[in-house]
Amino acid sequence: MDTILFVETTKSGSSREAIKAAERIGYVTVLLTENMKYLEQREEFPEVTHMIHVDSLTEVVIRHQIHSLQKSGMKLKGIFSFVDPFVSMTAHLANEFCDSKISADAYLKMEDKVLTRTALAKNEATPKFMIYETSANLKQFIIEQEVFPLIIKSPLSKASRDVYLVEDRKEMMRVMKGMLKVHPGQQIVVEEYLDGPQYLVELVVVDGEHHLVAVIKQDIQKDLKFIITGYDFQLSLEKSLYDKLFKTIESICEDLGAKNVACHLELRYVRDTWKLIELNPRISGGAMNRMIEEAYGINLMEETLKLFIGEEMNLKRRHENYIYTHYITVNAYGTLLKVTGKSNAMIYEGVREVYVKPRKGTFMTPPTSMGNRYGYVIASGDSASKAKQNALHAAKNIKFYIETNEE
Repeated sequence: MDTILFVETTKSGSSREAIKAAERIGYVTVLLTENMKYLEQREEFPEVTHMIHVDSLTEVVIRHQIHSLQKSGMKLKGIFSFVDPFVSMTAHLANEFCDSKISADAYLKMEDKVLTRTALAKNEATPKFMIYETSANLKQFIIEQEVFPLIIKSPLSKASRDVYLVEDRKEMMRVMKGMLKVHPGQQIVVEEYLDGPQYLVELVVVDGEHHLVAVIKQDIQKDLKFIITGYDFQLSLEKSLYDKLFKTIESICEDLGAKNVACHLELRYVRDTWKLIELNPRISGGAMNRMIEEAYGINLMEETLKLFIGEEMNLKRRHENYIYTHYITVNAYGTLLKVTGKSNAMIYEGVREVYVKPRKGTFMTPPTSMGNRYGYVIASGDSASKAKQNALHAAKNIKFYIETNEE
């Protein structure tokens, strides 16, 4: 039985889409998960052939499961994860057990922001940065900073967790002390703040050939954290802008040794130069796979699996649609009582999909990470502005009723 092993998934989004894609193209699917709730909701995962719960997803545990699957007669064609922090580990295992050719060492550099910035230190796309070592004097380190604002990041931050904008030394001290209290021995990345339009690039590299599958302008909400609330597909960029972007991405991949990868980059265009903000070793989470399918007819998760298991992939656009996705957040703390308006949102012009994540009883909060986005609307239009208008108008119908426990 040709089998693909997946290490962890989210309930919805790109990592779940990967399992569905594997099942659709004819593979037995095995999911290793630490999440006991998934076993309790087993019937909600029909695309998973075998679900195995483990207490901890360490490499030792995963290797044990690999050997058990092989002994049972399963022929492993791939071992993958599209969930942090398992991407590079499973890439190494896929190379070892399945003869994959994934650039696993490049993935390892992408997973850790210190390794990323260090590997790209001489690259023009890298902003000015410093690494705070815990052996250094924190007060002296902060006194030496003269230019604000600055961005403070945990090396392992994902989805806007542990990423802070600080305006002065006092705020910098508060943020860094808080981070060191949670992770006492962990380095901290300090970067210059770059102001400019931000774009997400979904990238696939095959034997060193670069494919920019999608370029998406991002709308960012800055309140408690930087939260991406809007994704605006750019069907084309002005030629000189695109050429600069392509060369920038080529140079980044060369410096990282990324010859066979699927990943996404977030960049800002600042003073005629593309600057790298984030780099992650997987397709972007959330509704990204669905968005690309609506925009171009490409199921990127399916094509990525084909790349990694040695099948022929096809990244040719089947069509081109203006697509905008609006993510929904709330500005209150409390328990969710009910959600209304989803059906009304679905009938609005151009709406392709409406998704609401939380169930009744969920504790709701304002967004401190991407995980606090509680739903989305994907919409199309005959122009980029019309697609955005359709998505925003439809989203206004969705109401979250929250018991705030305020007296």
